[in-house]
Amino acid sequence: MSSKEINTSLGVPGEPESRTFSRLYQTLANPINEIAELTSGFNRLTSLSSGYRRIVLRCLCSEEVLSQALQADLPIEAVIPMNLVTDDNSAIVFLGKNYHDSPHQGRNIEELISKRNNHKTPIEKIMAIPEGFKLTNELRETDVEDLFSLWERFGWNREQIINFIQSNQDSLWFSAVRDSRSNRLVAASTAEAMEFAGIKYVETTEYSTLDGYGNLGLCTASVAGLVAQVLNSQQTSLPVITAEFNTSSTSAAIGASAGFVIPKIDRVPQILSYNVAVTDNAPANPIFENESNNRGIPNGFLRNFAVAVLPRSNIVNLYPPEIVEQIIRLYN
Repeated sequence: MSSKEINTSLGVPGEPESRTFSRLYQTLANPINEIAELTSGFNRLTSLSSGYRRIVLRCLCSEEVLSQALQADLPIEAVIPMNLVTDDNSAIVFLGKNYHDSPHQGRNIEELISKRNNHKTPIEKIMAIPEGFKLTNELRETDVEDLFSLWERFGWNREQIINFIQSNQDSLWFSAVRDSRSNRLVAASTAEAMEFAGIKYVETTEYSTLDGYGNLGLCTASVAGLVAQVLNSQQTSLPVITAEFNTSSTSAAIGASAGFVIPKIDRVPQILSYNVAVTDNAPANPIFENESNNRGIPNGFLRNFAVAVLPRSNIVNLYPPEIVEQIIRLYN
């Protein structure tokens, strides 16, 4: 397993860790069964926040603790109910706080999904990609510039791209579409896994299409194939397969086409506020739009992200074993 740095989305469970874009992030390793544990954990993170723009605490909470946290008006940004995936009534909870003004930004996600939904299943979307394009999960040294062109917008540098190509980690998956004529990677996505509180948590991310190849369904095919790969690698219980959608882009529509849903919870926005920056085609946010930044992506591109999950019902209906096997056979 490679220990070289890649642009990780999940980090490591346990102690607080510095993350990109001046965030202090913590994923608790153990379940939370008492409200006092949750409040003290968040208060501790708050006490360490000096010099950070944003703090986030992610943890698995019992149903009772979530109810008490909502009653106590703790800053819950998003919730993934475990009963969408398992028979458990606990929930993955995201508590977040920004140390700057954070007015709403982004588009209407439900409207975007509705407009782009053609009611085709993931396998139908994969089979509908134009002739001359094919799924691949193989990366070559010659793919560095293509993958950099796809993922530079998310803050990846060339060294991280090279490390990713050379990585053989079991906790990473990769899916792309290659143009058979030019041999270029023209759409890509990845997934990363971590384990905490007794669950396997997989985040699909870095949905991207090369400029000039949009509106062909290539990224949707990549993500649907990515999900099939994750499911194909599971031997026992289902993992919690998630996504965080940039509300200023079309990623939510792509994710919805692959079966992801954004849970609806009373009093929970399901939005990670100004979480990370992405160089997309949308205008800069109103808080940092005039800020100069000579390193990485400017804070003017800090975006809101909607938290989504692949529910068990969609896994059963859209990705039964025979469909997963069919999709896996289409690679390379």
